[in-house]
Amino acid sequence: MSNSATTPAVSLTELASVSVFFSELQKEMTAAHETSSVAVLVMSLQRSDRIAALLLDEYAEEVKQQFLLRVHPVLRSKDKFVFVNENECWFILPQLSSEALSVLAVHRLLSELNVPIKVNEHTVFLTPSIGIACAPMHTHSAFALLRAADTAQKHAHAANLKFLMAATEESNQVIAADLPKMLGEVLDANSLMVVYQPKVDLVSRRMISVEALVRWPGDHPQTVPTNILIDVAERTGMIESLTLRVLNNVMRDYCTWKAAGLEVLVWVNLSTRLLELEQLPKILQRVLNIWDVPASAIGLEITESAFIHDIEHSTDLLFELKKLGFHLSIDDFGTGYSSLAYLRRFPIDELKIDRMFVHGMAGSVQDKQIVQSIIDLGHNFGLPVVAEGVETAETLAELDALGCDQVQGYFFAKPMPAEHILGWRERFHAQATDD
Repeated sequence: MSNSATTPAVSLTELASVSVFFSELQKEMTAAHETSSVAVLVMSLQRSDRIAALLLDEYAEEVKQQFLLRVHPVLRSKDKFVFVNENECWFILPQLSSEALSVLAVHRLLSELNVPIKVNEHTVFLTPSIGIACAPMHTHSAFALLRAADTAQKHAHAANLKFLMAATEESNQVIAADLPKMLGEVLDANSLMVVYQPKVDLVSRRMISVEALVRWPGDHPQTVPTNILIDVAERTGMIESLTLRVLNNVMRDYCTWKAAGLEVLVWVNLSTRLLELEQLPKILQRVLNIWDVPASAIGLEITESAFIHDIEHSTDLLFELKKLGFHLSIDDFGTGYSSLAYLRRFPIDELKIDRMFVHGMAGSVQDKQIVQSIIDLGHNFGLPVVAEGVETAETLAELDALGCDQVQGYFFAKPMPAEHILGWRERFHAQATDD
């Protein structure tokens, strides 16, 4: 074929067989720790050239290479794949800091494969359907994880969907235990906890902002992890109500701190579902007006996966929020599925390095290089860079040497109640002055 000679090599790791894929999946799941997850994608390709692909081996191989050239820039070198047959491909996405990043990868894969592939006189249209399953969210078994992704792919195809995330057993068990009703009761009672983790400037060694984090009430008889809490709130349509409760608590605490002489920027996380609300800017402005708090006192942290669903809408929304005076941050940046288009198009005030790479710096030259690249990238765009998940003095020293601007993590402070912030800040600043 005429294109074959010019087809560049693809460095993405192709596994030799399904059995090797399964072994690699087991290995990655064993290596995963509590701050990372592993995703499996089962991708079925409905192709317009099925007969040619079955009959012409050389042609089929060329289409495969063109397919790989599309997916290569989207995925990371650590991601792995295997072709099960000419119409089905499986992927392993290891070391993800959140399950949302697997969805981000899928959106970018679909975007690349939306453009037809041309091989000589042939134009090949691909119509993928993808099933996603993540460990440990869905299961701790490699076989069960693959089966869950395969089932999700079949359901996606049957429903004419581009992709589908497997149902979480943990979420289903909690929902079956009447969690939506309990969540409604907790929201009505305004008993959700909001705790705060300081962000520290590395040059001045001063607290310059805090991040608000929601927690299930500590005195409640049921224990609910935060990720399940947010998942159920989004599934049941209560995420707007939950966010309003968090925002009102943040405003109250901000006013208390201000009365005590502390004016500090407070960062609040926005879920993907909230960004779909056309009235979001007005909702946020209404809360600010009630408490007489300026928008400049609030930062909004948004994960990369939230941008992918509708780039144009996200762009318009972020510019509207920026016009109101909010600070804006891209959370969990640097997963390898990131797009520079975010930095070019969006009015962003800071980047947060994904904690997975911060944790991996001590033992991985590659992770350290990624952190350095993100810091340099942020600075080239005139953006401060924040590293989260800093837990050791060694990591702190490395980030300082790499020119990171701010850090957040257990090394300086765990998340704490609002009433502890003033005392912690005074002790921390006094210690920094003594040092």
